[in-house]
Amino acid sequence: MQKTVSVIITTHNRPDYLKESLAAVLKQTVLPSEIFVIDDGSSVSYEEVINLFPSDKFEYIKVPVASGANAARNLGISKSQSDIIAFLDDDDIWDEDYLEQHINAHDNADAVTCGYRFLETPEKIHINTTEVITTDVIKKGNKFCGMSGVTCNASLAKKLMFDEELKNSQDWDFFVRITLENAKFHNIAKDIYFYRRGHNSISTEVANMPLEKVFPRLKAFKKHKELLGKQAYNDRVANQILSQIGKKKSKLRWIALSVKEAGLKATTKVVLGKDRIRKKLGK
Repeated sequence: MQKTVSVIITTHNRPDYLKESLAAVLKQTVLPSEIFVIDDGSSVSYEEVINLFPSDKFEYIKVPVASGANAARNLGISKSQSDIIAFLDDDDIWDEDYLEQHINAHDNADAVTCGYRFLETPEKIHINTTEVITTDVIKKGNKFCGMSGVTCNASLAKKLMFDEELKNSQDWDFFVRITLENAKFHNIAKDIYFYRRGHNSISTEVANMPLEKVFPRLKAFKKHKELLGKQAYNDRVANQILSQIGKKKSKLRWIALSVKEAGLKATTKVVLGKDRIRKKLGK
């Protein structure tokens, strides 16, 4: 028998994007048995968009207070009664055979990732050719995809759940913990969904972030510090602290913090490792 799938779509204040992502789910060559749209405390109405689709095809759940994408995913996981859970952010769009390809991959896997193309520039494609994801592979960073390209056996997802304390690197933390379960974690080396990034203001947010706000962004690395090892841990911390350094004010304060938290070697590697950073620091 073919495995059943639950789709968990997380959304926040983006009904227009949800209209596109949900439409793509309902056009799949293999339809899911359950679709949960988890509205994470939006302050805008979704009524008009929700009414565009047959109400018996999905369940819309409004969380009163925004708690973050991980909490929304966990709510969907707890409701799932299918064999496989597929995660989708509201701003991304699957190809019509996305679920079909993932389900087929689950014949030999407990969790599956895949490649993608950028919605704004479809000719730009991101594909990792690695077929089997191990701890050694993923501890170097998530070079595969975001959560919109991930499916996982429901039993494994219910065991692991998402860490609601993490504000970033949520996918990486989930991937690490999948591999630590000795689960079979495979990658489809094809681009089978659209990733939207044109609206993303994360880079602007990081560039304007006060110094003290960086510490919550280090939690995932601190959580897996022993696994990463000293050098890899320092490299990840330095990269996070110095992210968007060329656009930041008080550059020397950020560099000093990186030296304190990650050491001089890792800090120097980040600062001198990219021409664009060197040029911006020279201004």
